[in-house]
Parts: sequence; C-alpha cells; structure tokens
Amino acid sequence: MVFNYNFLSPAITKEMGSLFARILASGDVVLFSGELGAGKTTFISGISRGLKIAESLSSPSFTILNIYQAKKINKEYNLIHSDLYRLDSINEVLNVGLEEYIYDKNSITLIEWGHKIKDYIKKEYLSIYFDYDLSSENTRLARFESDNRYWDKKLEIFKRILKK
Repeated sequence: MVFNYNFLSPAITKEMGSLFARILASGDVVLFSGELGAGKTTFISGISRGLKIAESLSSPSFTILNIYQAKKINKEYNLIHSDLYRLDSINEVLNVGLEEYIYDKNSITLIEWGHKIKDYIKKEYLSIYFDYDLSSENTRLARFESDNRYWDKKLEIFKRILKK
C-alpha cells in the first residue's frame, strides 16, 4: 500500500506525527527517508508528543541513538529514535546496537535515513519518505509505503484518523 499526504507547515507535520502515534504499538519499526530538512525529525517530534514523552526530542545526528521512556495505555516501553545519516556501512550500523531494539517487543523504533538498513531488517516495517513540495515554501510531501498486511491495516486506520 502506498499513501501520500501533504503537510502544509511544520506545525501540521508535528500534529500529524502526534496523530500517527495513535497507531503505533510496541515492537513497531518505522523507517524515515528524505532530504535534510524535509520533515523527518519534525514528524518524529510529533510522534513523541503523541506518546506523551516528557523530554524534548532532539535529532540524534551525533549520538546516533536516543532512548526515551514512553507510556501508552498503562504500558511502559522504549521509544528508540535513531539517525543513520553519519553512518556509511552496515557494519557501522550494527556496531551501534540498533538491531537489539528493532527486534525488541518493548520498543517502538524510529530510524531516520532508514533506507540504509531496510535490506537487513527481517521483520515488518513501514517506510515513510519525505520530500519538498517546490510549489510552496513550507509544504512537505510524505509517502507512506507498506509491503505487508500489518502496516496496511495500520495505514487504513491512520487514513480514517486523518479524515476526522
């Protein structure tokens, strides 16, 4: 399933991330790709807000991996926010220890520059691609791509949430 959406401002991008958080569950993995400044971190900040994480989310460009404690429906879990921009090889990615969170049932894992690792993930994941809309200064385009039933169902729910 492919689903496209236009975000008309950074504030709306963040709000959409907050709404997207409603469909996330422990064990979920979402890969984010797109140019620098296209909205990946802004959307993830919205997810963090939607998951009621008290800490301010920042891009882990230099730390590679940030871990936040989250709570959803009285269940505690980790929100893993990773940024692979500075990593060039799969060996560098593996040395970070990201794979232990990808396969952890008690973590939601969000990976910026996720295209660098997608061929090595052996579980269902969602890919979200962000791009600039050249017709408007603040508009961003997001393409949600799933190739599995699990995420297809979740995207259908997300589309219904957006219609409200």
